[in-house]
Amino acid sequence: MTVPMSPLTVGREDPRYIELSHSDNHRFAVEPAEFVLPVTSDDVVASLQKAVSEGHGVACRSGGHCGQDFVGAPRRDLVLDLHNLNSIGLSEDGLGVRVGAGATVDQTQKALFRRWNAALPLGACSAVGMGGLVAGGGYGPLSRQLGLVVDHLHAVEVAVVDESRNVRLVTARADASGDLGELFWAHTGGGGGNFGIVTAYEFRSPEHLAAEPIGLPRACSRLHVQKVMYPWAAMDEESFVTVMRRFFEWHERHCAPGAPEASLFATFFVHHRSSGFLQLMVQQDADVDPEGEILKEFVASLTEGTGAVGIPRGGVMSWLTGTRYMSQADCGDVMGARSASKSAYHRAAPTDDQFSVLHRHLNSDHPGQASYVMFNSYGGEINRRAPSATVAPQRDSVVKSSWFSAWQEAELDELHINWLRGLYEEFFADTGGVPVTGDRTDGCYINYPDIDLLDPVRNRSEQPWHHLYYKENYSRLRSAKRTWDPLNIFHHSMSIEL
Repeated sequence: MTVPMSPLTVGREDPRYIELSHSDNHRFAVEPAEFVLPVTSDDVVASLQKAVSEGHGVACRSGGHCGQDFVGAPRRDLVLDLHNLNSIGLSEDGLGVRVGAGATVDQTQKALFRRWNAALPLGACSAVGMGGLVAGGGYGPLSRQLGLVVDHLHAVEVAVVDESRNVRLVTARADASGDLGELFWAHTGGGGGNFGIVTAYEFRSPEHLAAEPIGLPRACSRLHVQKVMYPWAAMDEESFVTVMRRFFEWHERHCAPGAPEASLFATFFVHHRSSGFLQLMVQQDADVDPEGEILKEFVASLTEGTGAVGIPRGGVMSWLTGTRYMSQADCGDVMGARSASKSAYHRAAPTDDQFSVLHRHLNSDHPGQASYVMFNSYGGEINRRAPSATVAPQRDSVVKSSWFSAWQEAELDELHINWLRGLYEEFFADTGGVPVTGDRTDGCYINYPDIDLLDPVRNRSEQPWHHLYYKENYSRLRSAKRTWDPLNIFHHSMSIEL
């Protein structure tokens, strides 16, 4: 006989409190009066109702990978940790899949494949929670073939609070009209912590991407995967600039949806010199290109005629093994780390002068073994949709970048944060220190939030933070916020304004 689980409450005296008080970024502590770990959507409603009735501040988290202090600040009385809302199963009508907001990318990806031979364009960070990933739009190594995660979103179940402080659970569907339709749209990239507490998502793909029997894309049978290490010792500035420019130019040439080259995805970890290497990770659908010629030509084109030397590893792998080879797990030196990050969408290649700026900062005297810029393939199927079809408006970019530094000791905060700011702001110096919507760039990614964009000293452009993330979609988001969170129960330093 199965005993039903009950929601767990963890207070300050509980030894588990220490573990729960830290999310992925250990710069920030999450220290509410108590944590509640609900097991069902009804548990979420009951806990949220109690909190708002008593006037307590409340927040929630899924995987805990937000880079900023959106859960811990302002200090909350109650934090709902959704890890136990991790069930994955068919939707009630058998078309599509329902995924609990606390399921991780790894759990979801394995369940989709093992149960239904299906796939979604989920991220490469396997421990990230689905609640946060989907909220910001979501992308991953299959996105050039399949689009953003929210391009497959069909419904969202969310606990909301009305102006009388009454909590109810509503389901907003893609085909809904009126206020429910706006609530659904707001969850296609509007960011987490804005409108309510998402308890579950339902995914069903657009017809041109869906396959029988459950209306999601089929996983391919095999992947070509390759990891290429480039020693910094063999990479002078001229070679570096050439390799970087060619990476972007290849993506400019091959950004159309449906092209065979859209079956390739690459992540280029451009590490600080103190790490010893730059690292390129590439995967390609072997069903589209059995011999892997697209991957071979792409990798070879980056260094041809330069002094750079690549050391390759990898081969042909079954689909699930290949995705795990490419994944980034929560383990090793990143555990317990403090970090800072920034982001940019790129519509075209940066200038050679910008790449020289990058080269200089990566070769500076800096303890940067965990400092890097990550350039990710973009475009393809992502760029099929209009900017207003979902909240995520960047629909003509070719590369997406993450600017990152991690360290262990609190006394190094200023050193690493200032190094990252200096690199980012000099790289984008011609546009006010940020990647404005323009010819070459198109703003930032809300799932890599950066509160520096609120600071006129750091963001010297004429584009405010919300334009960099949401562009013209922001006014519609504010309208949804007024309707669904009129008391501003769900707020943080970069939440949607009433």
